[in-house]
Order: sequence, then structure tokens, then C-alpha cells
Amino acid sequence: MKPRDRYVELQAVHANARDLAHARSVRLGGIRATTFMAAAAALVLWDVLEGTRASVALWLGLSLVIAFIVQVAIHRRVRREERWQGTLRGLCAEGIARIDRAWDDLAEMLPDAESRAQAVGPDHPYAHDLAVQGRASLLRLFGPVTTDPGKRSLAGWLLEPASPSIATARAEAAAELREMLEQRLVFSAHGRHAQATDPEASDRFLAWAEAEHWTLGLPWLRVAGVALPVVLIGAIVLDVFQGAPPWWILPGLVQLWVVRKVTSRLAGDFEKVDAMGSALAAYVPQLEQLATWPMRAAALHGQMERIRTSGGAAHEQLAVLAKLVDTVESRRNLVYATLAPLLLLDVHLGVRLDRWRRANGAFARGWVEALGEVEAMSALGSLAHDHPDWAFPLWNEAESAAIVSARAIGHPLLADEECIRNDVEVGPPGSFLLVTGSNMSGKSTLLRSIGANCVLAGAGAPVCAAALAMPRVRVATSMSIEDSLSQGVSLFMAQLLRVRSIVETARAQTKTEGPVLYLLDEMLHGTNSAERRIAARAILRHLLGQVAIGVVSTHDLALADATDLAEVAQRVHFRETVHREGGTTRLDFDYRMRPGLAQTSNALALLEAVGLDSLIVGDTESEE
Repeated sequence: MKPRDRYVELQAVHANARDLAHARSVRLGGIRATTFMAAAAALVLWDVLEGTRASVALWLGLSLVIAFIVQVAIHRRVRREERWQGTLRGLCAEGIARIDRAWDDLAEMLPDAESRAQAVGPDHPYAHDLAVQGRASLLRLFGPVTTDPGKRSLAGWLLEPASPSIATARAEAAAELREMLEQRLVFSAHGRHAQATDPEASDRFLAWAEAEHWTLGLPWLRVAGVALPVVLIGAIVLDVFQGAPPWWILPGLVQLWVVRKVTSRLAGDFEKVDAMGSALAAYVPQLEQLATWPMRAAALHGQMERIRTSGGAAHEQLAVLAKLVDTVESRRNLVYATLAPLLLLDVHLGVRLDRWRRANGAFARGWVEALGEVEAMSALGSLAHDHPDWAFPLWNEAESAAIVSARAIGHPLLADEECIRNDVEVGPPGSFLLVTGSNMSGKSTLLRSIGANCVLAGAGAPVCAAALAMPRVRVATSMSIEDSLSQGVSLFMAQLLRVRSIVETARAQTKTEGPVLYLLDEMLHGTNSAERRIAARAILRHLLGQVAIGVVSTHDLALADATDLAEVAQRVHFRETVHREGGTTRLDFDYRMRPGLAQTSNALALLEAVGLDSLIVGDTESEE
């Protein structure tokens, strides 16, 4: 079954289960209301009637109250089931939108917490040009990543590609997880169901877990927490029932001093703990589920070892903490607030939290990071599942094999029916691929296809190609460059600064690190043709002398006419077909890469296609 069809099937299953739960919830709501009114009526009759009838009304009313409480509990479970099935249905709908590249639909489906992008500076070597993050981006290609650690891991992998050995290990994990669609959906649903609205929830948790367990360093506080309430309550009882002197004033003052001494510090800890409740609500069921996965791939098995470092199951330890967090949240109710000063409940709660922190705090970061890594690998598995025709890259680590060779490579952000694939080879160092062609013919898309797939490969993901063999590369691009009015940087200067960064990166690269893969789209446009050609040739000559391979697209067919560049330029081009019928002009592009320089241009044909030719016909004739 095709991946999209499988999503459609599961979406229907979960939608039906959700609708059944909703119908049951509506029925239970009516039954609850009826039971409540009947219980109220019975209790009113108990107050009105006398004798046996009053007793019968009382027992009937109490029975109905108990029934109402049971119905409330059942109704809550049914509503949770309704939300759970709705979450699973939504995850399937997102899978369909990803495969269809329905970016607007996907953006509407994702909750705000998963739509936040990691901050990436403008100087990142490729993130902006290759659409790593954003509405239609590489990051959105992957299956749902619901926790903050998972989002950070996946974004980090895309922004900083790994070594071939690490990428291969992740790819093995992705291949294993690819077949576990329903398990992955449940795993993601746990995270989505307990979506943390605070993007810093995991950071707050780790900061608290790794902080000093200070209450355990104050033995007197633990003694006071037990002894003072006993003495105080005992003295009050003697005063009230035995007429003893009001000795309770003294322990009461001491207890008040203890409360004032530690309350502010405990309150700070409780505030931090309270903020991490939603994170724990996701971590516990996700870690519990991971404990049941086979985890045969080395990368997955290694992360499970991190989770088991403490000698116990991480989800069990975090479940204990989650109960303590629930107690912290209950401090807001009236009963707790009334009894806390008398029984020093905050002291006892603080000590219990610190005991947990002492026993598990050192392992917490490993648990959270391991969960994030596994969730990111699950997202890789989701991409592999959604695109079974995509290949995992073959890494060439020999210095003599510094060539990116792809068969049927396409742009990963295009839907299958729109994606035209080409065979391409970039390298070895000392050569470059020169791409020419008219406007809109596919030059920039080819560069982005090469770059985006190399980024996917470095993350350990499958690539949009039938086969891809490559060395470890450091991708650097100059494509979507913008000027900056606020910084006083013109378009040409912005391009120069970007190219300088690429040149400096290539200078610093060593053979053991693999080549820089530079992708230069219409290099240095924004100045006159003569100076642009001179500067571009100089830059190319410099890059050809470094540990670098690259692709250059241009409209300037004479760019590589210089003898030294002509010898090392591998020329390819794209073309279009112009159709003129009935006074209209239409351009067809096949987006197929062909050897040699471009033989056509289409600027004037594009003017005709958009209806501007009649406005400037005089100018075009005078130029001829």
C-alpha cells in the first residue's frame, strides 16, 4: 500500500473512533445531567419527608450521588479517548499534507508550539537559501516532532551536518523505524496530547534537576518539619481539651520563623517545578513506549542505554516526579493552603522533591537528550516511510573520491508530480559545474536540489534521488541575497560579503574534512557585465585552488571562455520551447538538464507572455 493511502486509511479509522467517542460523550452528558437532577430531587424529598420514606429518599439520593461521581469519571475517560483519537486522526492528516506538499494546510494543522523555528543567524552558510526552516521547508518534510528536545535535535542535524559515520548510524535507525508507522504515530500523539505551551519547559526542568538539593543540606529543617507540627498540634489539643496553659504559642512562633525562613526559596523551586508539568506529561508516556521498542539499530540502542543509566527505568522515575508536580499544582486549592502552615506541608514537599533530585538529577539531561534524539530519528523514519523511492546516501570517505554523484535527483520540497529529476555530478576539486539557461528554466532549482539533498544526507535522512554517492561536504551557498537599508549594505556588497565568507571557508577546509560544496546562483549580479565577469572569474579561480567543489549558474555564456576555466568547466544547460499561437505567447519548460551551453534565451518571449511587448515594441525594434 502506498504511504498516502495508508495515512488515508488510518485517518478514517481514527476519525470513526473519535466520532463514536464523541457520540458516547454526548449520551453520558445527558445521563449525568439526569442523574444529578434525580439526586438533587431525592435529597430534597429526604428533607421534606419523614420516617421510612425519608430514609428511602436519603439512600436513593446517596446512591445517585455515587452514580453521578462514577459517571463523571467515566465521562472524563471517554472525553480523553475522543481527544486521543482526534489527535491520531490529525497526525494522519498531517502525513497526507506532507506527501502532497500542501504547505498551507500543514501550517494550519500544526500547533503553535511546533511551528516555532529555531533562531538562525543571517550568516548561516546555507539555511536561508535552502529553506531549512519555515512554512515550506526541509524541517516541515519530517514527521511530527512534538517535544522541545526533539525539535532542537532535528533542527541541529539539518543546520550542522554530521560525520558520515554518525549520519550512517542515524540512517540505519531511520530504516528500522520506517516500518513502525502506527508506533510512531502513538509516540507523537503522546507528545502532541500533552503539548508544552512553554518552549523553555525542558530547559526549566533541567535547570531545576541539576540545581543544588539544598533542603537535604539542612538537617534541622527536616527535623523541624516533623517535630514542630506534632508539638504545636499537641499543645493546642491540651489547651483546648485539658485547659493547659497556652504553651502552643512558643512552638507556633518557631514554626512561623521556619515558614518565613524557607518559604521564599521553596516558592521559587515550586514555580520552576510547576512550569515543567506539561513536559513531564509528554516525557513519561513517550519514554514508557520507547522501553517496548526493539531498538536493534546501534544509534537507537545507544540512546536507550542513556535512558537506563540510573539503573532504573526513566519513565518510572519521571512518573514519580510527575506525581510530586501534581502535588505542587494542588497548592492552589483551599484545603492545602489552609493546612500548609500548620503541618509545614511545603517543607515536606520540598524535601521529597530534593530527594528525587538527589537520586535522579544527574541523569535527567541524558534522559531528555536521548528522548530528543530518538524523536528526531523517528522523524527521519517518517520521511523514509513517506517516500519509499528515496535513497539513503552512499558515503565516499576516500580523499580521492571528492565527487557528488546523483542519479535522478530532484528537489525534496516539490510534490512527486511536479518534481523533474536529473542525473548530475559535481567535482572533483579543481573543476566546477557551469549551469546556463534562460529565465525560469530550472537553474536555481538544480542548485537547491543538490544543496538540499546534501543537507538531508548529512542529517542521516533519505534523499530525493534514486542514488546519491558523496563525500562529507561543507555546504555554502550564495543565492537569495538581499540588501540591507538599515545597515547600509547594497545588493552587490551583500553578495560580495557572502562570497567572501564562502572563500574563507574554502581556504580553511582540509582534505580530511571533505570539500566545501559551493553553490553560486547568478554570482555578483547588480553591477555591469564587464566588471562582473572579471570578478566572477577571479573568485572561481581561487575556489578551484582550494579543497572545494561547486556549481555556478549564470546567464553569462562567456563566463568560462577563459582558457584555464574552459578546461575545468563542466557545462550543462536548461532550455524552453516558445509557442506563439493566435497572438499569445506560451513558454514550456521541461526542466531537463542537457550537456553544453544554453542555446536559447527567453527574456523577450517572457515580455510577450505577460503582455509587456506592446508597451516597449519601439525600444526592442531600435535595439535590433
